[in-house]
Formats: sequence, C-alpha cells, structure tokens
Amino acid sequence: MHLTIRPAQQHDATVVPEIMLQAMEDIIFRFIQKEDKKEAIRFLTDLFQQTENLYSHENTFVAVDPEGNVMGSLTGYDGDHFIALRQPILELLQKKYANDLIPEPETTGQEFYIDSVAVSSAARGQGLGTELLKHAIKHAKNQGFKQIGLLVDLDNPNAKKLYERLGFTLGNKMPFVGGEYYHMYIRFV
Repeated sequence: MHLTIRPAQQHDATVVPEIMLQAMEDIIFRFIQKEDKKEAIRFLTDLFQQTENLYSHENTFVAVDPEGNVMGSLTGYDGDHFIALRQPILELLQKKYANDLIPEPETTGQEFYIDSVAVSSAARGQGLGTELLKHAIKHAKNQGFKQIGLLVDLDNPNAKKLYERLGFTLGNKMPFVGGEYYHMYIRFV
C-alpha cells in the first residue's frame, strides 16, 4: 500500500480522533471518567480541531492512502512546551467533566516527544506504524532536536520490540495515569 505522510489538517478531525483513541483509550476514559467511546472521540475531536494543545492537528502527522483516506496518525511535539500544551486539556477536564486530575508529565522536555501513534484497523500489520515513527525520527532530527522520546506501556512488549528495532533505548520506568510505562528514546549525536 503506497502511503503519503503529511501534516494533519483541521478537516482530518472526521477520522483522526477515532484512530488516536485506539492508542489512548484507557487514558482518555480516565480523563472523561467513563468508558464511552463516542464521548472519548468527541473529547479528542474538540482538542484536535483547536490549536495549542497536546492533541491538536498542529502536532499531528497523518498517513494517507492514494485516495486520500487517513490510515494512521502520529502526534508529537516539543517536550519543552508540554506544560503549556497540557493546560487546555486540564481546563477542559475540569470544565466539562468535573475532573481535577493532573496527570504526571509524560516528558521532562529536551526532546521531540511522541504522544501517540495509531493505525486504523484496515491498515494494521502493513508497517504503517513503523513508517510514521521513521517520519517522526527524521522530523525531529531535521528540526534540530537532540532526542526523540515516547512512553511504552509495560504491558505492551510488542510495541517495546518495535521501538527497539527502530533504535529506541529503554529509559526509566515511570507511572502515568494509573499505568506503568518505560520512557524510551533515541539520542541524536
């Protein structure tokens, strides 16, 4: 399958939030305080369409097939801006869901941080996640970042193996929204 990776656009909100949810379902359910996929997609859609937040289209790349269908997405940003980008999400959690949760920081900064990578069910097993990650690595290098990082769930050994195959090194174990994760990274020297 020939795919093109491009920056996401606001109109991709009709598809991307549903794909993103596949990578973040447990976390988003904790944010909205219920296991409701429709509400979780609404939550992500709101944020995706806006600017200057963790899940904004501004911070997302999409993989599209020759017909223009979005088959996968990767959301990442400058980790030094994490606190500012998280603020609109915390405000939405409090205002709309009466949730005062303040999750642990996912990144300590000084890296291009990959928040989520997800592939539509129709495109799984075809290497699309790998291509999105390679694109993010190249993007981070081209933007002058000294490191690229992400979190991997301890309960997801297949993802850990994929990241290791791409050159990510296992870092510290850390808690995040009730789960246990490893920070993995690639340093650019």
